[in-house]
Amino acid sequence: MMEELVGLGAVTLLGILEQAYFSLQVIYARRKYSVTPPATTGPPEFERVFRAQANCSEYFPIFITVLWLSGVFFSQGLSSVCGLLYLYGRFNYFRGYSESAQGR
Repeated sequence: MMEELVGLGAVTLLGILEQAYFSLQVIYARRKYSVTPPATTGPPEFERVFRAQANCSEYFPIFITVLWLSGVFFSQGLSSVCGLLYLYGRFNYFRGYSESAQGR
């Protein structure tokens, strides 16, 4: 059983690293646009990065819950693949949302 959970664990770790990357992008945007914490408003460029990170963070607990529940009760392999697709989609969403309003 434990060997089968490696895929779910790997996807979880990738998700955590992706969230860390998004948070670092907010830190870099704060420095670039001189927005000091705890302010969440500033130039539109900063606000797009901040909102993209916040949007991704809001759905992360739901993603982890669904990933593990579907992996434990249904199929670990299929859940892992779907999790990877979700993370790829979230990365593209973050990148598009951060770059322009039309990228949403």
